[in-house]
Amino acid sequence: MLIFSYRLLQVIFFPIILFIGLIRIYNKKENYSSYMQKIFSSQNYEQISKSDYLIHFASIGELNSIKYLIDCLDNNKIVLSCSTLSSFEVSKKRYPNLFCIFLPLDFFWNVNIFLSKTNFKKILWIDSEIWPNWLLISNQKNLKNILINGRISDKSFTKWSKYPKLSQIIGEQYNLIFAQSKKDQKKISNIFGRLVYFYGNLKFNIETNIPSTKRKIVCFASIHLAEYNKVLNIIKGLKLNEIHEVVIIPRHIQYFEVLNKKIISKNLKKITIHNKFGDSMSIFERSKIVFMGGSLIEHGGQNPLEPLSHGCFVLSGSFNKNFEEIYLDLEKLNLCKTMNSDNLDLISNEINNLVKVDFNNSAEIENFISTNRNSLKNITEMIEKC
Repeated sequence: MLIFSYRLLQVIFFPIILFIGLIRIYNKKENYSSYMQKIFSSQNYEQISKSDYLIHFASIGELNSIKYLIDCLDNNKIVLSCSTLSSFEVSKKRYPNLFCIFLPLDFFWNVNIFLSKTNFKKILWIDSEIWPNWLLISNQKNLKNILINGRISDKSFTKWSKYPKLSQIIGEQYNLIFAQSKKDQKKISNIFGRLVYFYGNLKFNIETNIPSTKRKIVCFASIHLAEYNKVLNIIKGLKLNEIHEVVIIPRHIQYFEVLNKKIISKNLKKITIHNKFGDSMSIFERSKIVFMGGSLIEHGGQNPLEPLSHGCFVLSGSFNKNFEEIYLDLEKLNLCKTMNSDNLDLISNEINNLVKVDFNNSAEIENFISTNRNSLKNITEMIEKC
């Protein structure tokens, strides 16, 4: 009954969704190609119909994490699918030999059209993608659904817990589920009422590149629009005469001008705004200290492993639940520090103190990342046997 209601609502609200899609094109959040592929399942089926694996990721963060799967699976039989224009553009540059599409939205007619014209054997869902029609219809057609790096926020956990029957139905559609943390393993298992594996986080599939020396560069990475004022207030408290450069990497570069105007209005110096998609690593390689955004507001934080892999000391605000276990492990090794998001002066002081410290942490970083990366082989072995 719940699935029927879900599909009925899709039919009723479809005209509104069409209109919203057109608005997104106007606001440059979609283009004609993404609109047609998502709304009408209009694809180049000749190019994708012979592939075995469909790997779906929502955004750039998930795209970064799938490299291990692409390296270990037969990439001649892989098609990538995404949800955002930015992740689509980055995926084309990163994997020019793989075909990438925009996954049709979860309308039951859309899914039926897509699956009737393709021959996928397995769909790998990355992170927190739970689409009822995709799961139900693909399972009916004997496709294997595999959730990898699965996570669920406390808010989503509460919502799913209110619908135990629906949760169990959804959980039964997966052939395998791999959580990205022990905490997520427990929550997903409770919701779906089934076995969930944990063999590590795909984000640990990252190479270390730690320079022998670092300049006094402070980076604020993946900063959300709602954090702009807070970050600029932190920068106001820095001893800029002792710092070579401050770099801000916005989470969404379309708000570049908003941030730039704020910097000018506050008359702040030595600040560079980095406005290129998928090119954060070059900044981390130069930076000594990186403050990860999404943690000054109730967003859940951002992945600290990328700056860590380049030898940066990582700071975070207290709202970092999405990567809570990683941050706790890093703090035990003195490789990062979580700060009170309400005390911006304290964050400024911490950065001022860290700028003076010479870090010698390459051995600890390499051991931490390699140890966690080694367990990932269990995931691909089980996928291939599934």
